[in-house]
Amino acid sequence: MPREVDSLIRIIYDDQVTRFKIILVCFILLIGLMLRLHNYATYPQRGASSDEYTYAFLGMSLLTDHVPTSWSAFTAYKSVRHLTIDNLYFPIVSPYFDHPPFNGIVVAGWSMLFGEDSFEEISLHTIRLVPIFLSMLSSLLVFFLGLRLYDFKTATWALLIYSTATIFVMNGRVVFAENLLTPLLLLSVYLFLTFKKQLTIKKVLLLSLLCGLSFWTKELGIITFLSMLYLFMSEKIKRKHTMVLVVVSLAIVLSYIVYGIYYDKDVFFQILFSQADRDIGPKTVFYLLSTPIIVNKVFLDGWYFFGLLSFLFSFSEYPKNKLLLVPSSFYFLLLVFSLTQQGEMGWYMIPLFPFMALSSARALVESLKKGSWFIFVLLLFVALPALKLTYEVMFGLTGFQFRIFMILIFAPFILFKLFHKEEAFRTWGNMWFYLLILITMFITYTYIHPA
Repeated sequence: MPREVDSLIRIIYDDQVTRFKIILVCFILLIGLMLRLHNYATYPQRGASSDEYTYAFLGMSLLTDHVPTSWSAFTAYKSVRHLTIDNLYFPIVSPYFDHPPFNGIVVAGWSMLFGEDSFEEISLHTIRLVPIFLSMLSSLLVFFLGLRLYDFKTATWALLIYSTATIFVMNGRVVFAENLLTPLLLLSVYLFLTFKKQLTIKKVLLLSLLCGLSFWTKELGIITFLSMLYLFMSEKIKRKHTMVLVVVSLAIVLSYIVYGIYYDKDVFFQILFSQADRDIGPKTVFYLLSTPIIVNKVFLDGWYFFGLLSFLFSFSEYPKNKLLLVPSSFYFLLLVFSLTQQGEMGWYMIPLFPFMALSSARALVESLKKGSWFIFVLLLFVALPALKLTYEVMFGLTGFQFRIFMILIFAPFILFKLFHKEEAFRTWGNMWFYLLILITMFITYTYIHPA
């Protein structure tokens, strides 16, 4: 075959592969969007966490009256007015300092575009579209990070997990600041990965802006700055660029204090000290590791446990996974440092979900490639809980039936290993992954949040 014809065939083939990959990624994103939109204004129910309204109230008051106003349970505020909207009570305070205002401004700005320009008019049907959009942006960044750090298969599997896992989807449709912090953190990591070999002052300023906006979204958003600072130093970025990052980021962060002093210095610092006086301690570690929560209800999602185990497993190859391990580890430590030891507040884990999905995909793809037994971890933590959430819910599950399912799930892998059928082992592992994704989609689609 002439060399020119062979080259042309390669180009056409590569174009077809690229086109197929683009279509596949778009299809997965569409699945994720459909799952997030299904019953999005119904589950979790209105009032599962009234923090959804606190952000909308805060942003709307700033955009209309230019004074931060929202509801709060803290007693440090000087005056409180009582507001009830459709049987949901809100103690309204002003000026309000429980949370930084950036997420509220984004949510309220969207709400006002639809004519909802008062507290009473705000609806979940409107404001929940904001975190859904942000969650889709996070999904895209999960794929791009997986593609840049690993390969197409890993990126696609991470996207599939992040797009379908029930705890990821449900927490991704609720109006929490963490759903804005997540894409800001992911974008900063992705841009650092893209920029690090050819950094300029303009690029550092962009990263600094993301660090500042992360803090103005949530105090825990300081994690973006800490992560960038660590990465700058560990990658031996020029001292001039590191100084620009520190000065500009901290200037934006410290401007939040100016914001508080401007409206009411005494109340601002009282609220900061009240938030610092939480019941913290080592129990938080076990709480976060053992208790997957959708907003305010425990939901034993196997992907949560598998994601945490995969995250821990990824430390064995720290150099390859550094860009994921640095921000996620810092954030987890910051949660332990600041989070109360009890209470159903599942939204704090939202920024870790993309890293859990990427770690899960990386561990699975690599383990199947090597023919390791790690697939058993997936079956234990995802397949068996999925059995409980599907078959047992619909038909019941006797002890005898459970043993039959155990044999059907695990025996083929054991036999493949016993007879050295490595290719069959990998094929069967791939099939099980896709089957569990389909089952996960069903569980997510039919999820009903407990009242």
